[in-house]
Amino acid sequence: MKKLFVCSEFYAGLLPFAVNIVNALRDNDSYGIFICTAKCDYRKAIIPNGNNYVFLDFPEGKINGLLHNIYPRQLLKAIDEVCKANKIDVIHLLTEDSSLALHVKKLKRLAKVYYTVHDLFFHEKVYKNALSWLLRTVLVKMRVTHLIKHTDNLVTCSVSQYEWMLKSFKKKQIYYHNFPTLVTDSIKSGEATVPELAGVNNYILFFGQIEQYKGIAFLYNAYINNTRDGLIQPLVIAGKGHIYFERDLTKEQNVFFVNRYIDDEEIRNLFINAFCVVFPYISGTQSGILSIPYYFKVPSLVSDIAFFKEFIIDNITSISFSNNDPEALIQIILDLEKRDIEKIKAEGTSYYLQVYDQDVLKQQLLTAYTGSTIPQKKLFN
Repeated sequence: MKKLFVCSEFYAGLLPFAVNIVNALRDNDSYGIFICTAKCDYRKAIIPNGNNYVFLDFPEGKINGLLHNIYPRQLLKAIDEVCKANKIDVIHLLTEDSSLALHVKKLKRLAKVYYTVHDLFFHEKVYKNALSWLLRTVLVKMRVTHLIKHTDNLVTCSVSQYEWMLKSFKKKQIYYHNFPTLVTDSIKSGEATVPELAGVNNYILFFGQIEQYKGIAFLYNAYINNTRDGLIQPLVIAGKGHIYFERDLTKEQNVFFVNRYIDDEEIRNLFINAFCVVFPYISGTQSGILSIPYYFKVPSLVSDIAFFKEFIIDNITSISFSNNDPEALIQIILDLEKRDIEKIKAEGTSYYLQVYDQDVLKQQLLTAYTGSTIPQKKLFN
């Protein structure tokens, strides 16, 4: 079976998500088309596969980028050429790929189309301005909704999304597979340091694109308003995005914002120098973010939302807390040194090997491509 992976987006974890799926399924019958930028370059993370992969550069300049998002002529041409030249059986859109929304019918004429649903329901978000809201609504939300509605084969890594779609989309084929690790080879071997954190270590870390639904305001306010003795670790908030909450600069003596895209080569050092990592999400659907602290053996603290319960064993691989109780979070951090941290790290590593097993992921997707339903008992960990 010849399969074509289309990866036209790269932001907010989409690149490592796609990379690890493509690398896991790499063989002579696997093809790929990847849209790259200088910072988010699939060429650096994808394992070569002869002449089976096509890399296209995202247009430079805001106007050209917008035109590409409205009508991705170069991408459509590449898909058409690869499908016809290699008699592709399956096209899998892995990375939201909203620019292809109005071209689903054309893709279906080329091959059987699968679409990975990342966010069935969109997260809470604060926009910089009305234009940002409009562009996000028209170019992403409306087009992703169109893709979900008009694609016959939907794929997800979220148990809750899988169950909801099974009940709601009776005429569609719905598939689940394990979430791929976000730890790529370039992350594993990265040696670059974060210059903004020179001399700073043993910190409390938040890592990821800054979004309202990730609860960063809760973590920030819990930290700067803490009155308890003993909390000496700095707080590092590392990731690109609009800082949507009000800051109190008079209380930020020990707070460090790295408000930019974090290169893959920097992630290893960012994590191995952390005391712990905190993910205070308000909501969530699917993400492999926990794969990073598990891999680098950093204790992880997560909010007690349903999403995280799919990926932790509470008080064993990770520690959960209520994001309505800032004092409880601070107390967990204060008590962390009293716990058997090495055991937590070891359990996280063991869990990582089970949950992010690439061989299982490969088999699940190959089964889906045949149109077969994965047995229920094999679906979830």
